[in-house]
Amino acid sequence: MGGRRRAAPPPRSWQERIDDPDEPLYTMAVAADLLDLDNQTLRRLGDTISQRSARPSGNQRRYSRHDLEALAQAAELTKQRYGGAALARILELERQVQALSDTTTLVGKSP
Repeated sequence: MGGRRRAAPPPRSWQERIDDPDEPLYTMAVAADLLDLDNQTLRRLGDTISQRSARPSGNQRRYSRHDLEALAQAAELTKQRYGGAALARILELERQVQALSDTTTLVGKSP
């Protein structure tokens, strides 16, 4: 048909990838070690808060820094005895508050 295919973006350098907080760099074992959790707890927390880990070749779960931050928050809330739907809702509300705060900050800045 008449549509042009867009060229794939050029590959990013390793420095750009490391600096990107959304780049899934950490394997489950590394993430579990950093968060001081066992693999099963990490997997269960991820499922509870709907945190989808990336699965590059080899079908091995990988987590980004943003994923680790969300999972650390979830782990802290479980220590406070929150679980399941309450845990997911608290994290969602915190994300919404942060987004509103970011928007308010942007609106308040003048060029």
